[in-house]
Amino acid sequence: MASNDIICKPTLDTFLRFGVVLAAFFGFGLYFFYDAAVGYRRANEVFCSYREFSRLGAMAMQESDAARWAAQRRNSPLLKAEIQDGELVVRDEAHAYPLPPDCEAARTCPPEVHDLATISKSWNDCWLAYSARLKYPATPGDHGYEAPAIREQWYAGGACMVISALILALMIRTKGRVMALRGDEVTAAGQTFLISDISCLDLRQWGKGFKGIAYATVRGRRIRLDGMTYGGFNPEKGEPAEAFMRELQSRYKGDIIEYEQQ
Repeated sequence: MASNDIICKPTLDTFLRFGVVLAAFFGFGLYFFYDAAVGYRRANEVFCSYREFSRLGAMAMQESDAARWAAQRRNSPLLKAEIQDGELVVRDEAHAYPLPPDCEAARTCPPEVHDLATISKSWNDCWLAYSARLKYPATPGDHGYEAPAIREQWYAGGACMVISALILALMIRTKGRVMALRGDEVTAAGQTFLISDISCLDLRQWGKGFKGIAYATVRGRRIRLDGMTYGGFNPEKGEPAEAFMRELQSRYKGDIIEYEQQ
């Protein structure tokens, strides 16, 4: 490398920005996948169980035989679930709510509803005891989630993961690139060309607003010169991107478009 060559490598700030965006999309993707696989189904279990406690409370008010009540509860699960398309679901007249495959309420009836006197007095107290025991929220959501809503979570998670992969690919591509001036040869945006190939240098964004962005028109194509990503403007490091642009302008003799103060 000649002594007057300028090599601008990707800055640490660039990768920090990439990293924040990557972490956000990857985190959202995991969140959506969790809701699709676990969260929405568990919410359905809580929602349907709460609704069933309410229904049993109303039934208990009409029941007088405590032994019969207890026998019925012990011999039937809290939730009447069925298998639909390979999933455990609770159905009502218009809806089908998928449940977790390990849903306890679909196998047994909790002891909190076995005692007729207790549930007829306050089914909500029975629910609070049950939800506390299983660490469920005391107040469930106001609706359940059907299969289409769960599929939407899978789609949203997949979209986030695709975007995460694209960001990672962009990070890898950026890491392998430089913005450089080697003699009369310029390297930028993954392309190499001669200064003499430049017909116009657009500097309107180099010194204002989005500082560090310029465009070189090379054989009819606009090529981005990104000083924020490559080199940067840290005074402690000698402002590599600014040094690149000063040297390029000193060797370039063509048209230059600059920002005009109003």
